[in-house]
Amino acid sequence: MKSPFPYEHCAQKQDFFGRIEELNNINKITDSSNNLLLHSKRRMGKTSLVKKFLSTQKNKIGIYVDIFDITSPEDFAKILLKEIASVQKGDVSTVVKKLPKLFKRLRFSLGVDSTTGEINYLPSIKDLRFEELIEEIFDALFSMAKDNEIILVIDEFQQVALFKDKKIDALLRKYMMKDMPISYVFLGSKRHILFELFQYKSPLFEMATQMELECIKKEDYYSYIKDHLIITKELIDEIIDITDCETKLTQHICHIIHRDYKNKDIELEYINDALKEVLESKNGSFSALFDTFTLNKKKAFKILTTNDGNYFRQELLTEYGITRQTLMSSIKQLFIEQVLDKRDNKWFIPDRALELWGKMKFK
Repeated sequence: MKSPFPYEHCAQKQDFFGRIEELNNINKITDSSNNLLLHSKRRMGKTSLVKKFLSTQKNKIGIYVDIFDITSPEDFAKILLKEIASVQKGDVSTVVKKLPKLFKRLRFSLGVDSTTGEINYLPSIKDLRFEELIEEIFDALFSMAKDNEIILVIDEFQQVALFKDKKIDALLRKYMMKDMPISYVFLGSKRHILFELFQYKSPLFEMATQMELECIKKEDYYSYIKDHLIITKELIDEIIDITDCETKLTQHICHIIHRDYKNKDIELEYINDALKEVLESKNGSFSALFDTFTLNKKKAFKILTTNDGNYFRQELLTEYGITRQTLMSSIKQLFIEQVLDKRDNKWFIPDRALELWGKMKFK
C-alpha cells in the first residue's frame, strides 16, 4: 500500500497539502510575467510546491529544470534544451518536425529514459559555443512565447555560480531584459550563494521578487496527519518540534509511524523509535561526511550540535581544547562547505537530520 507520507520524491496530487497562501503568492508574481526567487533551508518542499503550482497552470507552458548535477556550463545548456524539447505538444513524429523550426543550428536524436521509459530528445551541442547554445535556447523560448505564456523554473540555481568564467547570471540577464511573456522562477537552498547572485551590483540584482518558504502551517499538518494516524495534537506538535518543521524529515517520521502503527493510538515512544530509525539509516553518510572534517572542524561541529547558546564561552573552549580564533575559523570553513548556515547572526545546521544525528552521537 502506498504511503500517504512520501519523503523520497515530490508529493503527488493526493499527497500534497497546505501551502495555499504560497501557491497564491507565486501565482500573483508570475501572473504578470514577473520573476521569483524562492529560497529556504533544505528539504522544506520547494520543488513539490513549484511542481504543484505548474500543474495548475493549464494555459501556460511550464518548463522545470533541475541543474543540481551540472558539472559544466554546457550541461546547463543541454538540460534546458532537453526540457524545452520535452514540453512540445504532439506525438514523437510531430515533435521531431517541430524541433528544427525552433532550433536553427541544432539537431536532436531520440533516446529513452532508463527509469521512466519516456522518450527523450537529446541535443547535439558539440559544434556550438556556450553563448551560441544560450542564444538558441532563448530564440526558441521567445518563439514559443508568441503563442503561450511561459514559466521557466530553474531548481538549484546556485549551481550557476560554479562557473565564474562564463558569467551565466550576466548572460541570463541579457535575455531576461527582453519584454516577453516569460516568468523566470529560481529555486535554491544554499542561501548565501543565492543571495550573492541577486545582491546589489550583481547582474541579477532586482531581477526577481524574493520569497522565503517557511514551515507548513501547523493546522495543515494537524488536518492531514490526523486523516492518516490516530494521534493527538500534542504528539503532532512533538513531531514538528523534533523536525524543526523540516518537511522531508517530518514526512519520513510519519511514514515510519504509519507503516508500523497506523491502526494504533500513537504514543511518544513510537515517535522516538521512528526518529531513531531515520538517524540510523543516515549514519553511514553522516559518518562519512564527519570523517572528511579536520580535527578542529570536528570539534566545531560537536560544539554546535551539542550546545545551545554561546559557543565561545571559555569553559567550553577549554573542554574541547580549542581557541576562540580557531573555533571561529573552523565554523567559517564549515559555512563555506555548506555544512553550516547563518541567519540573524546565529550559526545553525540547515540539515535538521544531520543536527539531530550530531546531538545523538556526541551528547
